[in-house]
Amino acid sequence: MEKQSVKLIQSVQRSIDILNCFTDASPRLSLNEISQRVDLNINTTRGLINTLTANGLLIHDKTNNIYSLGFYFMGKANVIQKQVESYITMSKGLVDAIANKYHISASLQMVNQNQIYSIYCAYPINTAYYIILSEYSILPKYATSSGKLLMLYNLYDNDENAFDNLEFKQFTPRTIMDAETLKANLEEVRRNKYACELEEFALGVGSMAVPIFDLSNQLIATVSATFFVHSLPAIRDSLLIDLKNIAATVSDNFCNIQKNKG
Repeated sequence: MEKQSVKLIQSVQRSIDILNCFTDASPRLSLNEISQRVDLNINTTRGLINTLTANGLLIHDKTNNIYSLGFYFMGKANVIQKQVESYITMSKGLVDAIANKYHISASLQMVNQNQIYSIYCAYPINTAYYIILSEYSILPKYATSSGKLLMLYNLYDNDENAFDNLEFKQFTPRTIMDAETLKANLEEVRRNKYACELEEFALGVGSMAVPIFDLSNQLIATVSATFFVHSLPAIRDSLLIDLKNIAATVSDNFCNIQKNKG
């Protein structure tokens, strides 16, 4: 994939950094707290916050002098949800079939900026044990198969030094714990055109993911399988073929939608 050099607008990036301060753990913040989190002086932070508040992106509770995300996002969330539902509709039957054929968990992930989220998870019918996946949770990229695809195509291809300051957390004895090993692993992913991790995030569990690209060859989604590691040798080759076929079908559907919109 061709590397791109993007010049960011400082004021816009600072405003985005402020919005990113608000999380489930920190839904309400004071001006001082925001200023500290984005590492800007109080006056610059105040000016940006006033602009965001005037446009409805933030709400100011004047009684307690704290800020929270504004209702502006409710309308935008509805637009995004409709897009997500269209992706699920075109992929659901294919992902369900994989789950039932191999008695595993299967899922569709969507890429949003530098994060990747499971938007649909399928589980096998009449199977005694299977792995429950968490939809919309942010998982460690370097320890998951879909995360590795995101790191390769959206981060590493744009900046080979992107991982040099990455903080690694060890989830199992097999978790990758340094940038050089990760880079070597991602080059293997590039050659194979799919990602696989075995017990890097959870003992006894592995995953395999195939990328889905749009018309401009940008990674927009992945389709993946999550399984108990002991079951992989018997299904690996045929599972990979089916995942690649699903990815090709979904990619064609995405591209057709783009062409129609164009």
